Amino acid sequence: MDMTQQNTPSADAIRKNMLWNVVGSVGFIGAQWVMTILIVHLAGYTEAGYLSLGLSLTNVFTNIAYFCIRNFQVSDSRSKYSTDTYVTHRVVMTVLALGSYTVFVLLNGYSLYLTVFLILFMFYRVSEAVVDVFHGIDQRSWRLDTAGQSFLMRGIFTLIAFVVVEKLTGNLVITTLLMLVAAYGVILTFDIPRAARLESFSVKLGKKEWPALVALTRECLPLFIYAICLNAVVPIPRYFLEKLQGSEVLGFYASVAIPASVIQLLASYVFNTFTGLFSEYREKGQKKEFMALFWKLTAAVSAIVVLAVGGSLLLGEWALTLVFNESIRPYAYLLVPTVVCCGVIAMIWFVGTVLVVLRDMKGLLLGAVAGAVVSAAVSYPCILAWGVDGVNASLFVSSIVSLLIFAWRLRASVCRM
Repeated sequence: MDMTQQNTPSADAIRKNMLWNVVGSVGFIGAQWVMTILIVHLAGYTEAGYLSLGLSLTNVFTNIAYFCIRNFQVSDSRSKYSTDTYVTHRVVMTVLALGSYTVFVLLNGYSLYLTVFLILFMFYRVSEAVVDVFHGIDQRSWRLDTAGQSFLMRGIFTLIAFVVVEKLTGNLVITTLLMLVAAYGVILTFDIPRAARLESFSVKLGKKEWPALVALTRECLPLFIYAICLNAVVPIPRYFLEKLQGSEVLGFYASVAIPASVIQLLASYVFNTFTGLFSEYREKGQKKEFMALFWKLTAAVSAIVVLAVGGSLLLGEWALTLVFNESIRPYAYLLVPTVVCCGVIAMIWFVGTVLVVLRDMKGLLLGAVAGAVVSAAVSYPCILAWGVDGVNASLFVSSIVSLLIFAWRLRASVCRM
């Protein structure tokens, strides 16, 4: 399907897309947050630390599966690559992601229980990458309501599986197996059939298909490096925190940080809805409309962050102790600075998405690599000096570096538009 032949939907259709996408995304993210809360009550902070470690490590390696192609796919307005190529590429990279992650976990020498859980959890997490390519098809046809419904169903079903199985067994390995069944069940019975109605596709690995796969890989390689570096900024200090102070402290920090990361992800689902519209404005050279949309979404992301900070100041400690009990109170003060850090990261994701549409690969690489290098350089000494507070200190410094570079490159790219 050629994006250039599609008409921009009505305002009502866009609002419907946004509503479903936001509701579904909030439901999915909320389900993940509830899991991190319930694991504390069902199994304690050590198990919560295991779950947080799994989330942090898989956040890095799932980028291999994504290969940062979603925004490229949606903004491919001239259909340079076929839908078959996008789907096949996702399958190939998902296999590579699983293999490389498994090797990393085995080399780290974790206990047998933690090793098995971490590997199974990666199989669960890559389901998000698998379904993402089908949501790209949905988005090209302005059907993110379908994606939102998928998010909601997967969030509900995996949460039910988590609660029931963890309550009955207290075993994260068995629990993750049932979550796998729930997640992939929705993808197979809902997402794939819905996407197939919009665009026909199949997985093709013959000799004729490899040149297109290689070309897509080469063209998106800068985006992949950008995604790896950008997403490493958060796990790097958490990795050092676990090594220096143990899984229990990481569990406390993660329990406080999850509500803040929800704000970050919510903001991303809001602005990702408009990737296609940014692409359309770019193709038509409508700089005024492009920048008007940019500033509107900047205001929306900023408003989400400001509301989150205000809510954290007023109700943060009370809400955390209500949910987790008194044991979390010594760490509740971390919520506000964590929300601020997540707000900066949300803005980085937004500006990075716009740079993808503008095809400023050099700017993306420069900002992301700089952020990852700074995070790696300052995380260990910050945590060594300030303990758990060093996590947010390193996050803030590295994120500001990336954001400033992205803002500089955005201004230059828009001037050339």
